[in-house]
Amino acid sequence: MLLLRASKLDLLPKSHPPSSYPSPSSSSSSISSLLFEPHSRSLALMLSDSSFLLYPSFSPSPSPSPPRPSATVVPPISTAACFLRLLSNPSSDPGHILFVSASPHAAGSGILLRAWILLRRPASADLFAPARLTFRRDHAKSAVALDLPHGFSVRLAGSVNVLVLHSLAANKIWVLTGRKVGQDGDGQTEVVLNKCAVIDCVLPIYSVVVSMGFLLLGEVDGARVFPLRPLVKGRRLEKHRGLEMRRTTGAQAPDLAAASLKKSLPNGLTNHAKIGTFSSSSSASSCVGIICCNGNKDSGTESGTWKIDDAEDAPLCKFQTVKLRQDSGDFGSFFVFIRCMKDHSSESDTKALKSLKAVSVRALNKKKFLILDSEGYLHLIDLHNTVASSETNVKFNINSKDAYVTRFDHTMKVQMLAVLPDLSTRKQVVWLSDGRYSVHMMSVGDPEYPISVNNEDENKEKTMQMTVTQAIFTGEKIQKIVPLAADSILILCQGNIFVYAVL
Repeated sequence: MLLLRASKLDLLPKSHPPSSYPSPSSSSSSISSLLFEPHSRSLALMLSDSSFLLYPSFSPSPSPSPPRPSATVVPPISTAACFLRLLSNPSSDPGHILFVSASPHAAGSGILLRAWILLRRPASADLFAPARLTFRRDHAKSAVALDLPHGFSVRLAGSVNVLVLHSLAANKIWVLTGRKVGQDGDGQTEVVLNKCAVIDCVLPIYSVVVSMGFLLLGEVDGARVFPLRPLVKGRRLEKHRGLEMRRTTGAQAPDLAAASLKKSLPNGLTNHAKIGTFSSSSSASSCVGIICCNGNKDSGTESGTWKIDDAEDAPLCKFQTVKLRQDSGDFGSFFVFIRCMKDHSSESDTKALKSLKAVSVRALNKKKFLILDSEGYLHLIDLHNTVASSETNVKFNINSKDAYVTRFDHTMKVQMLAVLPDLSTRKQVVWLSDGRYSVHMMSVGDPEYPISVNNEDENKEKTMQMTVTQAIFTGEKIQKIVPLAADSILILCQGNIFVYAVL
């Protein structure tokens, strides 16, 4: 029997924090939702007045009456929000944590984005401060307006350097990248947003998640998977010395530039071919240098110096957005079915089968994802045999021999699913709730798959027994569950937050 430690958290401020905006009052506002960023342990509380409270380095105290941490107030209106982690060098840089919120603009005909960045201060407590955003013509603004209808609601999802915005009114998904470029004259951090891809949605979408290098859309009877690298980076420009770097005469250089541009990246930052003169110890000739997406010149030479012939100081790179349909199968996207046909074997062939909606998708690790369907069943998708191609012209459909689907055999109708991805262990802790008064802790390992997948019977969805290791019962109806670690969880009940830790 595992022991549990439980405590109630009082996070609503009683007085006004040092901010130009009034503090929400516990008598007028209540907590309606939670967001948690595991790398910085940042916690965001959404209040009933559509404002947010941001807590950096959140760590609940085991004492019965823990001290109330200081919070940064995000004024209303916020209809959607997410955390975005900005990394420039994953191997050494811890990165920067950005909180992004969306709100309607111009009577709902546009979307307004605002951002707050986590400032790490060794001499004092960390805090969230407003960040300046740059998007197209809006340079270093406190908020940027997007030409995308807001409508009734929008969805925001963030991961490492990637922000996804889903407009239900426009039936479009924007894939944006974020990059920290420094500080402006007022000392505020500036973040540049670039639009890399636009997905035209032609099918209903019930959930959107960005994690582990994939964009997953919860649809009817399954999930659609988009590898992020082709959407953000485009296809790789192969090095062919005869095409990219060829010594030629001045008259032939423009034709070579046009040929090189045909191989440029189709989205994000695209290449510009510039006519230049290359000089070495043995020769000097007119040739074409390829300006790569990072702004560096890639001439394919080992030594020598370049002199650009252009008189104008033109930009080395330009932005271009790739467009694709949701069901096109382009850029390495594919669909994974979660339907288990044997469940309907007793039904008539002429009778329409009931559709399952993927209402929640959560990542376990780089290749495994959990899907909660509208009937309360859990499905495990294992992308063990998939390879995300860097070529944008790759077009393929995945089937069950490339992605194993395992359905958990359980009687409880699951309403809430929470997972904290962990790459260091093979067994993952998953938290489930019936949406009423109970939360269950279970452990998910690696299912055993058949060695051969050529048999048609083996390609059907497998089932796996669920093992619950701990159960938590609350006196209030559960509204949201957020894991803090493998052994602790936040539970939002009717306006109250409780933290449970396994001892």
